[in-house]
Amino acid sequence: MKRDSQLSRGLYIMESLSVFSSLTTEQLSAETGIPRSSVYRILGILEGFGYVLKSKRELEDVWSLDLKLLTLSSRILSRIDLKTEIRDILVKLADDTMEIVQLARLQKDGILIVDTVRKHASIVGGAHEGTFLSINTCVAGFVFGAFLEPEQLESVLRTAELPRFTQYTITDPDELRREFDRVRRRGYAVDDQYNAIGHRCIGAPVFDHKGEIIAEINISGHMKTISDDRIEDLAAKVMHWAAEASQRMGYRPQIGDSAAETSDVESRARS
Repeated sequence: MKRDSQLSRGLYIMESLSVFSSLTTEQLSAETGIPRSSVYRILGILEGFGYVLKSKRELEDVWSLDLKLLTLSSRILSRIDLKTEIRDILVKLADDTMEIVQLARLQKDGILIVDTVRKHASIVGGAHEGTFLSINTCVAGFVFGAFLEPEQLESVLRTAELPRFTQYTITDPDELRREFDRVRRRGYAVDDQYNAIGHRCIGAPVFDHKGEIIAEINISGHMKTISDDRIEDLAAKVMHWAAEASQRMGYRPQIGDSAAETSDVESRARS
């Protein structure tokens, strides 16, 4: 990054503060390589606009980011419509796999299909936009079950209906929890005839800027095309495009969170 202009220097100082939380003028100068006098001058400008906050640590000025950035972020996020924002990603996944692609969200204690891409006329089946499904009968339910916060998951399980549609449907809450754990470790879920005989889906999570799951993307098709020998390859494609969607929604991996671990699984799967 070039640091020869006031703007680029100011941005570099703000990025450093986002990493280290709070720093003295001297520390910021050492971290950024910008002369101390210039750092102090730029911080004064940023403070005037409400982007940084000055406090005292003993006799030194200590700087941290102020809430103005949060205000700007909230304005941007409020304008983002998930379905519109990632529609092209769903289309790319459909082209990449030649299967039906679905976008799903959690609604109370079940799953709502909010978008479906059927690009290839020969493909039939899959849920339509607006379909509401129980969490134990669709791949999206297993993805959300794997990546929800524990308290939210338990709240969902307390009220969710767990119907049985086929002999493969999992209806026992403890067995569901064990499967959610496996999905979390693997980074993707497979619906193996939970909803209909001969039907299989592969899904992966979409995370927001806070690293929280906000949606799920899946491919849906017959077991003849989503065959056993293709699952890993197709799962890698689903995880790749789900990761692209997460990035577009503001997600940036942080070491140690479950979303970052999923991103790492996706990277290994494609290598």
